[in-house]
Amino acid sequence: MKTCFLITCLTMLLHLNSTAQSDVQLLLAESRYNDVIEQLAPTSNTLSLNNAYYLAIAYQQSGYPQKAIDCLVKDSARLSTQHFDLLSRCYMSSGNYSKALPICKNRYNTEPNNVSNLLRYAEINNFYREYDANINLLKTYAEYDSTNLSVNSLLAETYEKANVKDAAISIYKMILEQHPNNQKIALKLARVYLGSKMYVECHDLCVPFIEKLENNKNFLLVAGLANFKNGSNNNVLVMFRRLEAQGDSSFLTKKHLGIASYRLDNFDNATRYLKSAYHIKGDDPEVAFFLGASLGQSNQPQKGIMYLYLAQQLIKPSPVLMEKTHVKLAMIYFDMGEYKVAINHYHSAYKYDNKPQYLYRQASIYDYQLKDHAQAKQNYELFISVLPEELNPKKGNDRYAIKLKEVAEKRLTTLTEEDFFKNGI
Repeated sequence: MKTCFLITCLTMLLHLNSTAQSDVQLLLAESRYNDVIEQLAPTSNTLSLNNAYYLAIAYQQSGYPQKAIDCLVKDSARLSTQHFDLLSRCYMSSGNYSKALPICKNRYNTEPNNVSNLLRYAEINNFYREYDANINLLKTYAEYDSTNLSVNSLLAETYEKANVKDAAISIYKMILEQHPNNQKIALKLARVYLGSKMYVECHDLCVPFIEKLENNKNFLLVAGLANFKNGSNNNVLVMFRRLEAQGDSSFLTKKHLGIASYRLDNFDNATRYLKSAYHIKGDDPEVAFFLGASLGQSNQPQKGIMYLYLAQQLIKPSPVLMEKTHVKLAMIYFDMGEYKVAINHYHSAYKYDNKPQYLYRQASIYDYQLKDHAQAKQNYELFISVLPEELNPKKGNDRYAIKLKEVAEKRLTTLTEEDFFKNGI
């Protein structure tokens, strides 16, 4: 009689345990992770291995990877392959790649064609900048399955990080041929084009997505930047104005609208946009430079001086931008009648970039504005002496230099004749 009673109790307990386990599995299948946690967490110290595994799943899915890890490592000696897979995911979610690596490496070596193992292992390799090893892993799998989106995406990304841009571009293009509406891949390819100075390709890739997507801000921004780098200022205005129409009032939008407007000689719009950009971020040298240059083209050019001097403080030691700011300051001071200050800035510009025309401009100011003909002659002669012996009239810069040389030589002849008649024999 007692034996029958014990058998009945054991049967009931097994049935209850099985029913409870089925309930938990059902809750997990329905993504009711909080319910699983509420049911299992109070008895977490006495849970069976399976229930501890279910609780770990619920914690991981709810954003508590460390609690999931605690559930699994309590009985680490008995963990199955399935448990180790979850444990590696939890370590990766918590950012503990050093703990995840040996598990992922072992799982990959055991099943190299299991794509989940591969992707976890490859993600860790990328984190540790083991790009060459990662490329070999992913290429090996791609030979087994050449159409796997996740593997090809990670391979392209790894090539990109390893600075093998041609290979990254090739794979991104292949993926887009297979998945032409994949915005994520298209945007990654556009950014690689941008970073590789392939501005036309970047623009051409972005435009179809801009036209067919309602939420196209990412593509508008990348296309706008590509056109900005390429000097296509009308396209810059189109892209960033569309961003502006969608409510974008960011620093980047204001800045690029301002600079593009300046380059298209619309100085009023340039000033308006660049002032807005400056109020958002006052330490950007390009904004300071172009704002100063725009104001320098207004009827109150002296207002631009402050911003050009600020640009010089922000951009040191950049020779190119220092040269440009000195030239703009020289032009402003010339317009204001501050001729000696203008000469000083042309002199400084020449120190940053030995362009002969800066010597010519100094000579011209000495000649016509300051009437210092002795100094003018000295600068004209210096200008002619630094010109290359051979100038190609088919090249724009050389053609300009030839014209200036002709003017300088004629003026030197005139000044010499005037000295002769003024001073006598």
